[in-house]
Amino acid sequence: MYNNFSVLRIVWEFPPKIGGSATHISELSKKIDPFLQKQIVFAPYIAGCEVFDKTFPIPVIRQKIPKFCDFGVPIIQNMFYSFYVIKTVLQIIEDNNINIIHFHSPILASYFIPHIRAYDKHMKIFVMVHGWPGKKAERFGISYYFGNKLISLFPPNKYLILNDGSQICELQSILNKKNIPWDIVYHGIDTDLFKPAENSISSNSFNVLFPHRPIPIKRPDIAMNIFKKFLNRINDYSVSLLYLSASQSEELIELARKEGIENNVQFLNELSGDELINCINNSSVVIGTSMNSNNGRAIQEAMACEKPVIVFDNNGNMSNLIENMENGILIDSVNIDDFVESLVLLYNRPDLRLKIGRNARKTIIEKRSWEKRIKKELSIYQKTV
Repeated sequence: MYNNFSVLRIVWEFPPKIGGSATHISELSKKIDPFLQKQIVFAPYIAGCEVFDKTFPIPVIRQKIPKFCDFGVPIIQNMFYSFYVIKTVLQIIEDNNINIIHFHSPILASYFIPHIRAYDKHMKIFVMVHGWPGKKAERFGISYYFGNKLISLFPPNKYLILNDGSQICELQSILNKKNIPWDIVYHGIDTDLFKPAENSISSNSFNVLFPHRPIPIKRPDIAMNIFKKFLNRINDYSVSLLYLSASQSEELIELARKEGIENNVQFLNELSGDELINCINNSSVVIGTSMNSNNGRAIQEAMACEKPVIVFDNNGNMSNLIENMENGILIDSVNIDDFVESLVLLYNRPDLRLKIGRNARKTIIEKRSWEKRIKKELSIYQKTV
């Protein structure tokens, strides 16, 4: 039914980088590929990518980013990059009879779209939004302001908004005002891969896992504040807080020293595959302390492993996945005291951890399977094409 789709997937982040949209895009590409006539990924060159690309089942075409493109500000960086590579992209379209272009960066898409429309006004273009920082995120200021202008100037056929718990209502409002079609998709989680270990960890061990990269939007500093208060409440200094991908985070390491809890905080390397799954399964509770987005892959992978999660609700955006005290614990944003109380509760109630964890995995199997995700995406293609 869908084998007439030839898709060029244009990305800004892609493996060998791990985590975030890079991991999501690579998994999506593999899962959807059997249903497509052809699929090609176009991505920036990353040192060491040759090894990954040789084993990746989908053709990857890389383009080095020249130094004059490296401004550090996405709105400027993407503009120069698009001008630099557009001829290559148009050649790929012609050589491979591409009829669908799927962007994974709204700003990047806005620069490419006018060139592509000039080349072929009938080309179907989709843009996936992997997260939306919102206008209150000052560090995105310039890109946020001009990005909104570009959205209305050069719209695609449809936006696919990946609902990861971020403030997508704001983006929806922008698109609605400009009459730009959009649809919602969710993460797909491989529940055959992310599953509970056959042998559970000792009941004497209590480890709290912060599963995200320690970037500012995920608020690893709040996680440490919560953990310190938790330590003071239980008076048990055998418990640990684990940070993933944080072994080189001097700022976090210094914060742990400043708070006097460095002996209870572990800063781990970037993990993937079995190492990541083992880390999740050796944790007792997984936490999400972002004020913007807690419904990403990391939290859902933990739920698939039957781990109880405690997350800030992000103004109600988490309730489409988590029912409080049933398959996870929702905390009103900024209510650190309630977060601490919930950690204390799960620390004292292994039975409740077990119950919430089991319900969490059932939820992921029912609502976040890759099969459902792929069917949704293909149906959107079909309706548009």
